[in-house]
Amino acid sequence: MMSTRARRTDRSKSFYQEIDSIVPGGTHSNIRFFDPHPLWFARGKGSRLWDVNGNEYIDCVINMSGLILGHGDERVTKAVNEQLETGLTCGVETELNIRAAEKINEMVPCAESVKFSNSGTEAVMKAMMIARGYTGRQKIVKLEGGYNGWHDSAAISHKPNLRKAGPRSRPRGVPENLGLLKTATRSTIVMPFNDLESAEKIIKKNRRELAAVIIEPIMFNVGCACPEQGYLKGLKEITNDNDVLLIFDEIISGFRVAPGGAQEYYGITPDMATFAKAIANGFPMSAVAGRRDVMRVTEPGGKVGWAGVYNSSQVCVAASLATLDVLKNGEIQRKLNDQSADLEKKFDRLAEELGISARLQALGGQFQVYFTDEEVRDYRSAAKADYERFKVFQAEMLREGVYALPITLFHHGLVAAHSQEDLVRILAAMRRGLQRVKKEFGS
Repeated sequence: MMSTRARRTDRSKSFYQEIDSIVPGGTHSNIRFFDPHPLWFARGKGSRLWDVNGNEYIDCVINMSGLILGHGDERVTKAVNEQLETGLTCGVETELNIRAAEKINEMVPCAESVKFSNSGTEAVMKAMMIARGYTGRQKIVKLEGGYNGWHDSAAISHKPNLRKAGPRSRPRGVPENLGLLKTATRSTIVMPFNDLESAEKIIKKNRRELAAVIIEPIMFNVGCACPEQGYLKGLKEITNDNDVLLIFDEIISGFRVAPGGAQEYYGITPDMATFAKAIANGFPMSAVAGRRDVMRVTEPGGKVGWAGVYNSSQVCVAASLATLDVLKNGEIQRKLNDQSADLEKKFDRLAEELGISARLQALGGQFQVYFTDEEVRDYRSAAKADYERFKVFQAEMLREGVYALPITLFHHGLVAAHSQEDLVRILAAMRRGLQRVKKEFGS
């Protein structure tokens, strides 16, 4: 690996200066931007990325969690190349579609029925439409701090300013940006994570207008906040009692913590679930899965339309089937869960040794470092983590050749391709990051 002191990014800087006037901010997804400029990459393989300057990085961004096997996995590449040879791309039904749907039906507890789309945002949009069509009601409850895509019904209180967000037990819906419909906050209600008392009050109050509750069963979009004992079971009982559908947004947790996702891992079966990211190891594919009677509203001529030229794009379906074949026995998920537990333990030792108030929370290979004394259990506890300390920590990680983003509420991660040597280097970079924080801030 290239010496950290020799690491230069002048070509990325040049690309940024060249393209910023054509592509606002120089990037096609704003989460990739960071000061003084984003990095431009040339290739990836396994757990590694190489930028346009030739610098090598251990990748802990992993396609924004879109990877689970690693970059350029040979089994996925082989399946994709074989599919390309058929000449079929999109807009048709094939036997491949049948096999992929049957595989998800076999692996995921709630997947009595399955329909494919292209992105996590699309899957969540469709799940919400299905809930409205099935119940005849309009409102949706989502989690404060939960990211469920960029459409109007979901981009509420993703990262709200706490001064505008109201009390913890009754959060106020805050639009994520000025491009949303002004009516969006009327149809989307916000509740806190890991708070059954508040959930029951909010759901009961709105039950006559409420179609569904959508939650990340593990809040990876604040980094990594796990459900407390009994939370998911209690939420399932509350939604059942109030005749409201429960949707698990498993865009990140799906196939990662267990072959059947968080619903298998925690033993709670929702009415519907959405999947993307790990479903096809980085290829653009998503799915909505759920109860047969609920999903039936999407059949041709049904109450809810389902269309899309690129739904079940054949290259992506081939990638998905190859990925799921690898993931179905649970071996990779066990490895990622074990690595997560080991990373937590070793980071805690580092922080204690250096006398720094920091914690690492992880599951399924997904992890985040927080500069806080408080356990992160929801958006508000995550938002208290010190951003300035994290920026210094991340910058040092990057200098040490570990690709991470300077975002405190982000889900960094590991994939099957990360080796034990990679983990040793990641922890060494974390040590350097913590040392830099201590030098600049004292603790």
